[in-house]
Amino acid sequence: MSVLHDLDELLCGDDEEYDRLDLFDEADKLIGQLRAADVPALLALWQARSLCWQQRYTQASGSIDGAVLRTLLSGLLQIKETPHGVFELMTRLPATADASPLSDALLDYAEQAWHANPARQRQIQISCWSCGLSGRLLKRLGFSAWKEAGL
Repeated sequence: MSVLHDLDELLCGDDEEYDRLDLFDEADKLIGQLRAADVPALLALWQARSLCWQQRYTQASGSIDGAVLRTLLSGLLQIKETPHGVFELMTRLPATADASPLSDALLDYAEQAWHANPARQRQIQISCWSCGLSGRLLKRLGFSAWKEAGL
């Protein structure tokens, strides 16, 4: 069986069993074995699976490969109604942002989400801060400090 198949089975498992057997650790190990070539199939699963599956994935992605993370984020941003995961996975990026197209796309997404969903502004700020995009988002929003933005 493939790593992705094993991961999917694990993440689809029963809630009680997942918690009782501490399968979070096993999921983290499997996520760490994924490669960029697995991302198209992962994106298909992402759209087909439940919010619980997506949450388990993001929570257990501490060992995710950098190339897989960037490819997955790029793919999630292409989905018309972006599902759960973008802000959660942004926290796995390096703490210093670059000038890549992905960083620009994440800033666009964060800016749109900021205006569309005020209840998530704290999460948006934390996610952008964790990957070095906080200052750039502030500038785009026209604020000089997060306190000025109400946070």
